[in-house]
Amino acid sequence: MKLSVLKAYKFRIYPTEEQKQFFIQTFGCVRFTYNQLLKAKMEELTTNAEKEKLTPAKLKKEYPFLKETDSLALANAQRNLERAFRNYFQKRAGFPKLKTKKNVWQSYTTNNQQHTIYLVDDQLKLPKLKSFVAVKRHRPINGQIKSATISARNNTEFYISILCIEEIQPLPKNQRKIALVYHPEVLVEANAQLPFISANAIKSQQKLARAERKLNVKAKAVKRKKMVLSHARNYQKQKGKVSQLYRAHRDQKKEYIDQVTFHLVKQYDTIFLERLIDETCRSTGNFSVSDWHQFIRKITYKAEWYGKEVRFISLSAKDCQKMTQMLRVIESETNWEERQGSPRG
Repeated sequence: MKLSVLKAYKFRIYPTEEQKQFFIQTFGCVRFTYNQLLKAKMEELTTNAEKEKLTPAKLKKEYPFLKETDSLALANAQRNLERAFRNYFQKRAGFPKLKTKKNVWQSYTTNNQQHTIYLVDDQLKLPKLKSFVAVKRHRPINGQIKSATISARNNTEFYISILCIEEIQPLPKNQRKIALVYHPEVLVEANAQLPFISANAIKSQQKLARAERKLNVKAKAVKRKKMVLSHARNYQKQKGKVSQLYRAHRDQKKEYIDQVTFHLVKQYDTIFLERLIDETCRSTGNFSVSDWHQFIRKITYKAEWYGKEVRFISLSAKDCQKMTQMLRVIESETNWEERQGSPRG
């Protein structure tokens, strides 16, 4: 039976100057709306006074410039604030903060209503925009578009995240099992070969490390001269290179995690994973503990999508013994299932 899931696609977009101005203006209007609604809520909580609820529609009457932007973007700003307060009251997050235009990343979300968001080849149509936006699409989009989030880094690099509702067909069963433990250099240590891609192909970590060392040298030189880092051109130039290399390395790791998780879900019915307890002891190498948690999150929901199973095992052995211990656990579970006469997976 097919399963309906929400799936996101992120692409780089290349807007014209006019489109950039529209996006930047919308970022500002969304930020302004969010902050006004937050201030009103803070006043209500402080004074305990019951006032008529402030909404984007009411803000438009007081601030006519808001009428020029996408109304759905303003409505989503209100929903985001309401979600932030729910998380706060349920003690899942801190108190919501005011948004500032100084943030490196700015974004807004709009909804697809009556085919207002759609793609034609590598051109994207968005609400309130009369012209199409150029998209660097590296994979096809399946399913029905639900919403789109436009984001920008320093108002120079623009991206689109498209959320779709897709029908997922479960993958065929094959009764195969695999054991996986965290490895800081290659992310995944397995009791089987992962032939389609090697984590060793990700070499940008070394390049990033060299660039960071060079940045530290320049920082020390600037301090010896008793200069301010923000005024040191060579330091700022190197800082930009480090930032660029970091983003490239992060994207490479993300792509690798996406590829290896789908490969494993496709090839195996039951996946045994190490439940990492000590997050401080092993964080050096190409892949950090946070990368492992990202790997776990992705392989878990993909297994659910495609009708596969993920089982977690807590290991206590040293690094060199973890795979041996994992295989013993799998063997004992398999023997127990065979004795019961009802194999799982």
